[in-house]
Parts: sequence; structure tokens; C-alpha cells
Amino acid sequence: MGKYNGADYQKNIEKQHSESVLTEEREYWWNEDYLELLSKRLNFDQCQKVADIGCGIGTMSFALSKFFPENTVIKGMDFEKGHIKKARQKSKKKSREHGNEFHFVEGDAMDIPFETDEMDLTFCQTLLIHVDQPTHVLEEMKRVTKNDGWIVAIEPNNLVHSLMFDNYAQTHFDIDDMMKIIEVRLRCEKGKRKLGLGFNSLGDALPDLFTQVGLEDIQVWISDKALSCIPPYDTREKRVRVAQLIDWLETGGGGGFNYDRDLWYFKAGGGKKADFDIYWNYVMMYKEKLLKQLIEQKYISAGGSLMYIVAGRVSK
Repeated sequence: MGKYNGADYQKNIEKQHSESVLTEEREYWWNEDYLELLSKRLNFDQCQKVADIGCGIGTMSFALSKFFPENTVIKGMDFEKGHIKKARQKSKKKSREHGNEFHFVEGDAMDIPFETDEMDLTFCQTLLIHVDQPTHVLEEMKRVTKNDGWIVAIEPNNLVHSLMFDNYAQTHFDIDDMMKIIEVRLRCEKGKRKLGLGFNSLGDALPDLFTQVGLEDIQVWISDKALSCIPPYDTREKRVRVAQLIDWLETGGGGGFNYDRDLWYFKAGGGKKADFDIYWNYVMMYKEKLLKQLIEQKYISAGGSLMYIVAGRVSK
């Protein structure tokens, strides 16, 4: 695959992915009353120090900050220097709004740059699906968290989208064609994992991983938010979501529309290029139709997803 081989390409893939998904659209991932419910379940009112591992541009730190007591210290860490710069820029305003103290630093989730037993609560969102050794990251999260503190991981099962339909017409599907599509997506997931880039549907396995690292009182919940897209696109949330989809379609930056990246995953998962190209012809036809519907404000989707929130207490 020429320039798409090796560690440099891997780093480029990770950077492109994070830049394509860490946008304003992520601010609409959660219903605020659901976050308030989580804050009560996880005793946010007792937290004085909180860590956000793999914080990106700080979106989840800021979303949760209003539910922590005033003067709570929230420390975010991310591998990407650019993300930390943006988080720091946003934190000044957010600190004034909610009275929290934000600190954002560069770091590696495999070696978290926080003190042992420093945090009352440590969380991550869509981080573990991108790491090769999720138990090692969880061990690090456990290390920096105080005894009886909460570890929280928010991770999806992304494969469920392969069996979701945007509209009624799609329910008249051909089983053989559907199975070919599912095989490609399974091989892409398997290949991504074999390449050391994580497993995209790790959410289902979180309780098992939490058990492996010795966390206790494990709790499992599912987000109540559907990322729907229903005409007319007359709210900021809908317009942002549509703009995100159009950008992915036009640039190939995300959403399963990057040929080189997905072929790389597919071949690593045991697939053959000829089979992938047949699949990609279908993707291109769907892409053209989807882009037209979005521009004409005719695209409709229930926006179902499967996002787990799994929490466990530290016992030392």
C-alpha cells in the first residue's frame, strides 16, 4: 500500500480520526438531564479532583463540570498537542461559568502523568476503543484514583450500526448483500485490532475488563441519546450533525468513507482487495444518494447508537 504502511501511517490515521470527530457535533452526544442523573449515581457532589483521560478538546470535561461542586479541580490529558491547546483556550470561559479549575496536559494513557491516589473520580470517553492494551490503561486510571473512588469508561459498540436502517425502504433488504456488508465491517474491526489500533466495539466487554483489573461494585448503563436526523433541519443540533455528515462524505475523513484506511483494516482482517472493491462500489452509490438527500434536507435517520457507561469502584 506504499505510503499507507507502517508506524507513520498509523499515527496519521489516529490524528485524522480524532480531528474528524472532535467537532462541535460531539457537544450534542448527551441529554443534559441524563448527565445530571449520572452525577447523582456517581456522587459528583463528593468530588474535589477529577481526571479526564484522552480528553480531546475537553468536551466531556466541560459538559460534566457544572455538576461538580464549585472549585473542583478537573485535569484533562490527551496525546495530541493541538487538542490540549484548544481545551486550554476554552477552559477560561468554562471556569468562569461553573467555578471549576481546569488543567489540561499532554500525556500518554499508558503512563498517566498524575499522582497516585490523586483523583476522586477518573473517566474516559471513546478512548479504550483506540488502544491496544485497554487493561493497562484501566490499571493506570485505577492507580491515580483514590480508594473507593469511581473509574468510569464510556465506550460504544459500533458494529450495531451495520444492522440499523435509515428508512422503511431499507427494510426490504437482500440477505446475501447484507451479509457481505457485515463481513466487510467485521473484517475491518478485526483488522484494526490486529494492527494495534484498538477494537471499535469494546463497550460490550467493559464489565469483563473492569473485573480483570480488580474494580468492584461494577455498574452498567446505556446512554439515552439518539443522534437523530429528521427534516426539517431547523435546530443548531441538527444543522451541526448534517454539516458533520456532509464533511465526512466530501472529504472521506470519517463515517466509514475513507477508502485507504478501511482497505488497510480490511486486508489486516484477512480480506482481499477484490472483495473490498465490490463493497466500496456499494459505498460510493450510497454516498452519492446520501449527500444528495442531506443537501436537499430529505435524509432521515433515527440515529440509534449503543453507548455504554460502565463504572467501578477502586479497592486498594
